[in-house]
Amino acid sequence: MRKAKVLITGFEPFDNSSFNISEKLVSEIKKLEIKDVELKTKILTVNEQGSKYVSELILLEDFDFILHMGFSSKAQKIHLESRAVNKINMNIKDNYGRVIKNGKVVNEDINEYISTFDFVKIPFGENEIFLISSDAGTFVCNETYFRTLKTIYENKIEDRFNRLLPCLFVHLPSEEFLTILEQVELILSIIRLVSGKKIIEVVAAIITNENGEILVAKRDSNQPHPGKWEFPGGKLEKNEKEIDGLKRELFEEMKINIDISSFCGEVQHLYDEYYVILKAMYAKINKKSPPLELVVHDEFLWVKLENLNSLDWLEANLKLVELIQNQS
Repeated sequence: MRKAKVLITGFEPFDNSSFNISEKLVSEIKKLEIKDVELKTKILTVNEQGSKYVSELILLEDFDFILHMGFSSKAQKIHLESRAVNKINMNIKDNYGRVIKNGKVVNEDINEYISTFDFVKIPFGENEIFLISSDAGTFVCNETYFRTLKTIYENKIEDRFNRLLPCLFVHLPSEEFLTILEQVELILSIIRLVSGKKIIEVVAAIITNENGEILVAKRDSNQPHPGKWEFPGGKLEKNEKEIDGLKRELFEEMKINIDISSFCGEVQHLYDEYYVILKAMYAKINKKSPPLELVVHDEFLWVKLENLNSLDWLEANLKLVELIQNQS
């Protein structure tokens, strides 16, 4: 799977100013190498053309996070904008002389689009410097946000984890309240929250017996997601082949040797902690295998295909259940 690809935008100075802190932050972030992230930056013009740039780009290029940044003279913290409204009401001219009063970003469209960013992940606290805002203004900042979100929603654009593409607009305060360095660090923390998911490759065995039943196992209390049912298997080691890894895992977890017959399929699932790519293979227990012995599970069962849905499955494995039932 490709590295996370993040687009960060800022704006050029406007309203006769010679400086825009969002432009400065983009410049500083552009110099950095962020582990496991492919970074793209863009300084947007403060006009209608600039507001459309990202909404057009994301139809042509894949991204995993869109982070728009702008300056707000009212902000003392970093404002995380939760929505964009279909409204333009300019108190000043944009950089191309445009002034719109009581207009709409897009005629005959809905009143607002809600951010696709997961605000639950932000670590708010008593002294936190993030603030959730529902007012992105009615100038080019809001116009840009509205157009980007509109394109994401209407075209169902997704990130590499099959989520609706996360998009967030942040309004930055002046250096009087947070230094450039502090703001860079805080923006980087947001990027890590969205794009820093660990990707784990996992293999599983769909083991059948002579009665056509399938072997399933219940995770013990020492494992993540205790009490959930799964098909036996586990994580691949670095540079390990899938067949070798599956045979190793089955012996480590159940002390059995298996014969793999064919590839079953692949499913993917995004957990809170990581992203799983799960590949399954059909197999049988080798006739010369030692007896089955549970090492990391509380219980095992041989279950008929039609009865698999009665169990409380680990989420990725539930997708496997659906896959093998459809194959049958």
